[in-house]
Amino acid sequence: SVFVTGSNSTLLSGELASLLTGRTVEFEIMPFSFLEMKEYFEKNNRRFSDDSIYDYIKWGGFPMRFDFNREADIRRYLITLYDGIIQKDIVKKNSRFDKKTFVEISLYILANAGHEFSVENVINYYKSNTKKTITRQTINNYLDKMQKAYLVHAVKKFNISGKSALKANEKYYAVDMGLRIINTNTINFEDTFFLENIIYNELLMRGYTVFTGKTYKGEVDFVAIQNGKKCFIQVSYLLASQSTIEREFSAFAPISDASPKYVLSLDKIDMSRDGIAHINIVDFLLRRRDLVLS
Repeated sequence: SVFVTGSNSTLLSGELASLLTGRTVEFEIMPFSFLEMKEYFEKNNRRFSDDSIYDYIKWGGFPMRFDFNREADIRRYLITLYDGIIQKDIVKKNSRFDKKTFVEISLYILANAGHEFSVENVINYYKSNTKKTITRQTINNYLDKMQKAYLVHAVKKFNISGKSALKANEKYYAVDMGLRIINTNTINFEDTFFLENIIYNELLMRGYTVFTGKTYKGEVDFVAIQNGKKCFIQVSYLLASQSTIEREFSAFAPISDASPKYVLSLDKIDMSRDGIAHINIVDFLLRRRDLVLS
């Protein structure tokens, strides 16, 4: 067997693709999951607990980052990694490419991963920070390059009542949490979008096809589909107030589909109700509890 590795989606393209057609099996290798982080720590006699989730939320799962203990060194490594991806997989292949603008736009998109995407918001952000303009075409081009370089995944919206995918890409999630932190000195662990990003990546690793869900009254965070079966998922940091509980559980109210429905949060007390299962996020990531689809 011969193994060919690469860091972008264009590895098997052009002449190489023609030569290898029908002779290859492709594997997409992602950064460490939280479970793989646990296994790595145990193998190397390093302390690991359920609270290690906060380290994972902040710094992600790129394996080499675990070689560093000081936060300054981890950040320096992640910045170097990010810059290397841009230089090798994007700039090198585009001689007239504006690296400075791409970096500014891509860091903004990574920092806002999980939020509903709007080209207009990116245009306004860039204009307010640089006093310059940027076209929709350029932003869409940057997004395409970010996906091909495995910086982000695009997530389509699923019309739950119509049971079909909508055409537009509504959200983008970072391939690893470490890419979200390199341009900021602080992190708000209560920001649910960080946990959404982790759950999205975990679902991909487990072989699910994942959408965001659209209902006639709003949305649910994820529709996870595998082998023709599905479930619906809401993600929250903590169900710390009655209003938060109502918001997360009532998101499923417009859904007549009988497929299983889950609320995932960091709460350690089982808060399942009304036929909707609650799962602790750490338990889910460490496979102590799993999803059931129908």
